[in-house]
Amino acid sequence: MNTKIILKPKEDTTSTFSIRIDKSLLSRFDILSNESGYSRNELIKFAMEHYIDSVEVLKKDTKK
Repeated sequence: MNTKIILKPKEDTTSTFSIRIDKSLLSRFDILSNESGYSRNELIKFAMEHYIDSVEVLKKDTKK
């Protein structure tokens, strides 16, 4: 996918929750965090927003 993600200044309207992810994915976020200067949390938030904006849910075919 060649879609660029634009990093914008952060906002202060947050909630906290936890998730479990593979250590390799966490490592990739840490590397990007170090390279970009954004926190791991901010980058994961941006990734989640991008996913929600891009996902399409297919409905089950009710005819069988």
